[in-house]
Amino acid sequence: MYIRNTYFKQIYRLLFLFLCEAGIVLQYAAVSKDGHAAMLTCYYTILSNMVCFLYFAVLVVAQHKKENPLLKGSVTMCIAVTGLVYHFMLNGVMEANAEKVSPVLLAGNILVHYVVPAMVVLDYFLFFPKGQYKSLHPIAWLVLPYLYFGFALLRAEISDTCFSGFGGAQSRYPYPFMDVDLYGWDKVLLIVLGITVAFLALGYIAYVIDRLLGKSRKRKN
Repeated sequence: MYIRNTYFKQIYRLLFLFLCEAGIVLQYAAVSKDGHAAMLTCYYTILSNMVCFLYFAVLVVAQHKKENPLLKGSVTMCIAVTGLVYHFMLNGVMEANAEKVSPVLLAGNILVHYVVPAMVVLDYFLFFPKGQYKSLHPIAWLVLPYLYFGFALLRAEISDTCFSGFGGAQSRYPYPFMDVDLYGWDKVLLIVLGITVAFLALGYIAYVIDRLLGKSRKRKN
């Protein structure tokens, strides 16, 4: 599917910007009373949502510009990592502890982890011309998650602030699977390798789907 209607595309992307901003604002509003608002920018979730917000804001302003397929795929994979890692590795812990979480934080959490990733992926299917991804693009799409991993490790070394989980445990790392203090370098790097392989595979699945949809579009034309 490829919708060329600029008006419909703009409405969809404006709605996306509203929901993306709402998710980020709700997250900040919920934790600001505890003095933890500044910590949110250390989370991949918030940073990846900000990347998507900026990207789509540019698309809305420059609506007639052709999207760069490498950048499109990078942003899409960046936020896909947010949704999939949260759902399959963090096990929806906030939803499971909904009675202990404020409705504002829960609503923001659903927006940034589920609604925003789903809308970014759907934007590709609806509005991006298919068949433009290249064979090396999935490797390049790993750059943003790896930049974040490096940032998280560096922040842990130079900052004294710690993150708190639902169990009350303190950690220098924002996510438990990258906690070198708890698991050691061997296990953390093994987990990162597993995530890399999984999302590289996902990237090539996206590449194959894009090529198939591109060929199908050419046959119809």
